[in-house]
Amino acid sequence: MKKGAKLRESTPIITEYEDAFGFPDEQKANSYCREMNGWSSGWTVEKVKLGGIDKWRVVCLGERALDTWEKKIGNVTLTYSTEGTVGVGYSHNCDCRRGDLMTGTITHTSGIRLTRDEIEKLPSFAEWVAQYT
Repeated sequence: MKKGAKLRESTPIITEYEDAFGFPDEQKANSYCREMNGWSSGWTVEKVKLGGIDKWRVVCLGERALDTWEKKIGNVTLTYSTEGTVGVGYSHNCDCRRGDLMTGTITHTSGIRLTRDEIEKLPSFAEWVAQYT
């Protein structure tokens, strides 16, 4: 990214968290998670952004995760996405378009769910985005 270039506010495209309930702090989420694991096993806590604020969700292992959002820098559109399964792994992607022309895609796999901020700040993604902006 060019020094001093500012990203416009992100535009959600698809998110499983549109109307999802999130705990305001990790302690409350962990407490609820312990309660849920008393009924059935396989529950865990993950950190997400809801309305631009860090929240924690209690999710079940095997639950599908999907989140896609766009950012624009000048005439370049970056489409970020995360897709995966809780407890299995995730694929974090970034597609770059200039107008209607797709200029490239980069992927990062991870065993943990990364937040939007963490994905955008991945060193490999930041360097790759800088090539196109």
